Amino acid sequence: MLRDVVRVFHCDDSSSFRVLVREILGGYDDVEIVGEAGSPEEALAGLGAAQPDVVLLDLLPPGPRDSLVMEIRQLVPQARIVVYSGYPVTVSRDRHPDACAYLDKAAPFTALHEALRAAA
Repeated sequence: MLRDVVRVFHCDDSSSFRVLVREILGGYDDVEIVGEAGSPEEALAGLGAAQPDVVLLDLLPPGPRDSLVMEIRQLVPQARIVVYSGYPVTVSRDRHPDACAYLDKAAPFTALHEALRAAA
């Protein structure tokens, strides 16, 4: 069921990019940023209280947090995960095949908005 307002939790290690995404998405009446995190640890600490519809997730270099999508699913099972990364989409799919959508950061912001709406 498509929601009237999509509640989004954004996790990206770049604070500047989080601000940019917040400002751009703030121009849409049907998207609300309900939380942000600069690290996987911050995301896991804040997701439970935020109860988002969608988690917008930047990928970090391969390493010990490759299980992050599974951890998010356990914490907020109703949330859909959109991987939004500078890594090529094929790399994102290989690392996190259970996310519902993959978007390159070079995509236009209208595509980001559409991906969030579709995920919800």
